[in-house]
Formats: sequence, structure tokens, C-alpha cells
Amino acid sequence: MSPNRERLPDPVFPLGLSYIASALKRDGHDVTSLDLCFEDNIDEAIRLSVERAMPGVVGLSLRNIDNVSYPRSICYIDHYKNVVKLIRKYTDAVIVLGGAGLTIMPGAFMDALNADYAVAGEGESVFCKLVGNLEQRVIPEEKIIKADAAQSRDWTEIIPDRSLFDIEKYYEHGGMLNIQTKRGCPFRCIYCSYPLIEGRKFRMRTPADVADELKEIVKNTGVRHFFIVDSIFNYPVEFAERICDALIERNLDISWTCYGTPPGMTDRLAEKMKRAGCTSIEFGIDSLIDEYLDVLKKGYNYQSIRQASEICTKHGIKHCLFIFVGAPGETADTAKMNFDRLDALGADVSMIMAGIRIFPNTVLADIAQEELGIDKHSISIKPVYYISPGVMKAMDSIVEDIKKNHPKWILPGFEINIDERLQALLRKAGIRGSLWEELTKR
Repeated sequence: MSPNRERLPDPVFPLGLSYIASALKRDGHDVTSLDLCFEDNIDEAIRLSVERAMPGVVGLSLRNIDNVSYPRSICYIDHYKNVVKLIRKYTDAVIVLGGAGLTIMPGAFMDALNADYAVAGEGESVFCKLVGNLEQRVIPEEKIIKADAAQSRDWTEIIPDRSLFDIEKYYEHGGMLNIQTKRGCPFRCIYCSYPLIEGRKFRMRTPADVADELKEIVKNTGVRHFFIVDSIFNYPVEFAERICDALIERNLDISWTCYGTPPGMTDRLAEKMKRAGCTSIEFGIDSLIDEYLDVLKKGYNYQSIRQASEICTKHGIKHCLFIFVGAPGETADTAKMNFDRLDALGADVSMIMAGIRIFPNTVLADIAQEELGIDKHSISIKPVYYISPGVMKAMDSIVEDIKKNHPKWILPGFEINIDERLQALLRKAGIRGSLWEELTKR
């Protein structure tokens, strides 16, 4: 079951659950699904689904904890509590929690939701084993079962079963489907939970398998817009080139976007990405000042960002730059320097995040405790943000400046240049792909 109902910036197709469903079917289990994203009546949807399926196990995928958007931060825990309550109302089935959000803080979610079990990490192997054990009445002693990515079933051998979910609705309301070419993230950004979720070691699919999967989706559904959800697509560069070569070879006539890192943006790769159908790329650079790039442990400098921006422009690939305002040590003056450089680069769109959501067991949690007096052991499901004192004092003027002077800068937490109603209208009008690309045309 996918309880995710977040629609901003777009509803996200439950790719992780599609992988789990495929793995379960391969092991001989009967699988049905319920996606609450587009349901008007959650109670009725759960009741009907349970009555039809009569499940022995309900797997609940918690993709997100909150919307990581200060100051209009929305935490999803109350919604999840209601979903679990309704499941309990209609069935005695075993409830197993999973998903990226759960993996970040499994103990906190188990305490809050009182589920039977939780699978922290990739579930293709561990969840299937748990279901098999429960079917044989083998009761695990541990309530929280942690999956080691390095020891789990080879996910690259599994093709996600998207047929259990409404592809047409996600394409209509979300503008694209998602696909993954590799898992893992070796980088060490001080705030990030990606390595906890997927491990630090890259585990790649065969480029031919990725291209063939996309070919089948286009053939069977007519979908031609995609988001590659790897933590970073363009690193290692050689692997990204091989993916592009496989897509070019199949001549798929698709459009896609991805996340990127500046050092991985070479002229050769950009040329191949463009030929393979890439229309845009999103860089989570966090800052444009070397001092703060070092603090955030990004592993590159401003010059690298500038070169990546120039390469994208040269090859006609639209690019969006994500930065924080309020990183450790940042002041109102350095924030202005960041904004001046952002202006000078002339990215197609810039996304400015006010503050940084603090997750447990990160370097940022240690910094927040030392500098702001935030007890790192208290950081849990309810969102807490790091915002440097110097920026916090100037936040009102910063927000006002962006609102007045930067129509292509998006400040999500303050709803500046982003509007759920407008986005819904654009999708209704048939706009596909990344909506920030559409913003560059207006």
C-alpha cells in the first residue's frame, strides 16, 4: 500500500513498491495494491481493498516523513497514523512498514504507528523473506529488520511491476514516470540521508536493461517523459555515457531529466545526454561559495559549478540550481554573495530552500547541537531545521527580495513562484515533463 498523497511539486509514481511487488510475485506470492494518492475517500478505499484481497500481510511504504519545506513544513505522521488505524479497523493482517522515510528512523515510526514489523532498507530480499516466514508461521524475534544493501537480492535483476498502479493518472497529474539506473551514493553531504537508505556503494544496472525497460514502457503505455531518480545520474561519468549510448541506439524519442553533480558534467557527456533525450538536469549544489561548499562537504568548488552551468547552456540542456539559504556559518552578507553569483550564472531556474531539514545520525545534527543548542537525540519525525542565526535575522528581507526581483527563483516554503493550483492547471492542459522547465518559457 502506498499512502503518499503529496502532490507538490508532482505526485510521484511508487517505483519502490513496484520493485517489491515484482520480487514478491517472483517468489510465488499473490500481490494486490492500493495507492491512496488519488483516492477521495481513504476509509472507503482501504475497506474495499481489504475486503477484496483478504490479505495476510499489509506492506505500508512510507516514502516521505515531511515536505522538507520551511516554514510551511507539513509532517505526514498524522496521516500515516490514520491509515494504520483504518487498516486495523478492517483486517487483522500483519502490518509491515517500509520505504525511504521509515529507513531513516525506523524506531520512531514503530513507536508512533505501532505496526507489527518494519523493514529498514531495501526490501526486495528482506521483505520477501519475512512474508515467506510469516506464511510458514515462523515468527521473527526482531520487530525492526534491517536490510544490508550489499547483502540483499540483486535488485538489478528485477524489473519493477508498474501494472499494479495507475500509470495513466500519474502521467496525467505528474507529467512523467520514474526509472532508476543505479542505487547508492558515495558522497558525504553533511545533511543527507541517501547513503543510509541505499548504501554508499554504487550498484549499477546493465545499460541495455535500462534502455529496454524504457522501450517497453513507451510501447505499452505511450509515456514519453521520464525522471531518472538516481541520487546522481552523471557520476560515474563513464556509466552515464553508457546509459546514453544504449538510449541513442534504440532511438526511443523520449524526454527525460535527472539529478546531477557539477564535476560529472563534461562536454562529451552533455552531448550524449542531449542526443539521448535529456532536456534538463537538476544540480543540488547547496551553495556557490567555496567556504560553505567545504562545510557542507560537497567535494567541489564554485568554478566547477560555473563550468557545469556553461556546459549545459552550450548543449541546450536546461538546468536548475538548488541552494540553501541559512547553511552553517552563513550570514546575510554571504547570502547576498550567493544570490549575486546565482544571478551571474543565469541558470534557467533556481530553487532556494530556507534552512536545512536536520535528520538524525548526520553531521548536521552534531553541528545543530553545538551551534544552536538543538539536542540531536531529540531530532525525530517532527521536522527541525538548521538556519544560521545571521540568516534567520534577515529572512524577511531575503524573502521579499526574491519575491520582487527574481521571477525564476522558486522559494517553496514561502510559496514564491510555486503554486499547486497553477501546477494542476498546467497538467490539465497537457503539459508533460518537469514543470520548472515550463516556467522558463513564461
